[in-house]
Amino acid sequence: MKGEFKVRVHNKRNSFSFTLRRNITVLKGNSGRGKTTLFEMIHAYNRYGKASGVSVSCDRNILAVSGEYWETTIHDNPGAIIMIDENDGFIKSYDFARVVRNSDNYYLLITRNYLMNLPISVEEIYELEGNKNKKFVRIYQQIEHMYDRPVRNSLPFVPDLIVTEDSNSGCDFFKHICQDAGIECISSLSKTKIIKTISMHPEKKIVIVADGAAFGAEMADMVQQQKLFNGKLAIFLPESFEWLVLSSGVIQGIDQDMLDHPEMYAESQKYMSWEQYFTDLLIKTAGRKKSTRYSKEKLSDYYLQDNNVKAIKEIIKGIKIGS
Repeated sequence: MKGEFKVRVHNKRNSFSFTLRRNITVLKGNSGRGKTTLFEMIHAYNRYGKASGVSVSCDRNILAVSGEYWETTIHDNPGAIIMIDENDGFIKSYDFARVVRNSDNYYLLITRNYLMNLPISVEEIYELEGNKNKKFVRIYQQIEHMYDRPVRNSLPFVPDLIVTEDSNSGCDFFKHICQDAGIECISSLSKTKIIKTISMHPEKKIVIVADGAAFGAEMADMVQQQKLFNGKLAIFLPESFEWLVLSSGVIQGIDQDMLDHPEMYAESQKYMSWEQYFTDLLIKTAGRKKSTRYSKEKLSDYYLQDNNVKAIKEIIKGIKIGS
């Protein structure tokens, strides 16, 4: 399943409007804002159709899924939008993550829980705004892929230390440009170890670099850390390092529409997250030629050539690294 889907759900008392662009969208927020009401309206429409008093407008079927037969229901309804409420405990399970991984569906998850098993985009976490007419509003705002306050509105951010979430090609690149600029760069080795890593450097101005396409579950904790660091912690979340490379133009022959509108190409059954989509796109576009070949495990010297480094750095507008 791929594409962008506009959804409107309404009855005499409530109206909800939102758009789904990725395979996983999360709806959060405090109690009493209407999240459960939306789920119940979809559930009533699934059971009683027009007799429920609910009207649903969307190009795909929307199913409110709950109970012990949730997996069978999902398997029996490919190409549908699956809505799940946090009251169903399976939403946090490895079994649910397994089903999502190979699923030809989109998912709208109502939850305030930390979903460690799912790669949630920081761009697709919402809360409800409005009274009778409710809309989805992004929780985490960004300028130049820098999230969230207090540093977002005072860019560029000048760091003493850059912490990457892993030790792969993206880390190779940032270590290279940091070395030239006299800035320390280290890897936390995983998303779950970022907080422990930055806590060892409370005196430094730090930038966290991670894949925004799969960092949503960690964002609440990261924003809390920003408050503790009192203006000395910035969060840089491009879709992925591969997205940075593709956007820089250092590889020729990219279909620009595939870069500008990934929702039209990133099949949910094939790509658990857009990070995987952009990695696949870069590998295919870079080709098999040894000089330009891209590997996620180790960065080719081609991408560390001065002109290519300069082009990629120009996409990183929110951080000042060297002159």
